[in-house]
Amino acid sequence: MPLPKKCPLCYSDYYLQDVVTSHVFGNQPGRGNAFFRCKSCDVIYQYPGLSKQEEEKFYSAEFENFMDARSGKSGGWLNSENHVLANEKTRLRRMKYLEKYLDSSKEILEIGCSSGFMLYPLIEEGHNCIGIEPSGIFSQFLERNKVISFESLNDFRKNYKSIKFDLIMHFFVLEHISDPAKFLSDLLELLKPGGRLIFEIPNSADPLFSIYDIPEFERFYWSIAHPWYFNEKSLEFLLKKLNLSFEIIREQRYDLSNHLVWARDGKPGGMGKFTDKFGEKMEEKYKELLIESGFCDTLVGIVKK
Repeated sequence: MPLPKKCPLCYSDYYLQDVVTSHVFGNQPGRGNAFFRCKSCDVIYQYPGLSKQEEEKFYSAEFENFMDARSGKSGGWLNSENHVLANEKTRLRRMKYLEKYLDSSKEILEIGCSSGFMLYPLIEEGHNCIGIEPSGIFSQFLERNKVISFESLNDFRKNYKSIKFDLIMHFFVLEHISDPAKFLSDLLELLKPGGRLIFEIPNSADPLFSIYDIPEFERFYWSIAHPWYFNEKSLEFLLKKLNLSFEIIREQRYDLSNHLVWARDGKPGGMGKFTDKFGEKMEEKYKELLIESGFCDTLVGIVKK
């Protein structure tokens, strides 16, 4: 197993780097990569990561099949219409913290917009929306639905050299980016003064890993697609590099039913399975308690320019 010489985020020395796991979901035999944790900034990172060529191939030709294998047919990763329907609850959950920034017509950019499920209602409300999406399947769907989209930020910049946005958002994208500090800085340059950059990421303090320590979940969780896993401490370290005002919000996406199925069966797919037995209030209270404790599965970053 190759060992890192320093943390790629805070540059702390090798003796502060610990192995988290050598089990990487989607890894190819003999590749030898693993996930490490830095004791200084608390970030978890993949080493060695995908090369630029491997990354480009993965997202242009393999990503939907990879995600379909992880989430199953209910995720809609191989059918754009199903993807929109499957993510309606996700959209409504996100709107709870997005809507206060949408009080008037806005210029909005979404990075990694997939099927565009976040954008269609915003366009209907009169917002001017642009998406960035490298996936061939989703890009064709966006074009058919008359959503302005580009394969990459570079392609976008070639066509729109002067446009600035009131809101830039991305959801479960940052953990896929090889240089997250540069990525965020580049996006901030596209914001209007007073604009917001809002994003979601998985929290490495996820209770299925940090509390329950379920082996099957860990073999599933640590993904070849993710160079990084952040928690509150490491995300704060990253955002402080930007020298801008920010806040971090805790979120919990998965319910008690999901966690019970992981504990019992060692596999995903349990959302809402027992809700009819112990009720919505118990599901919501469980989520609230995880959020209060900090052992929740999702973090939301809100950065103001």
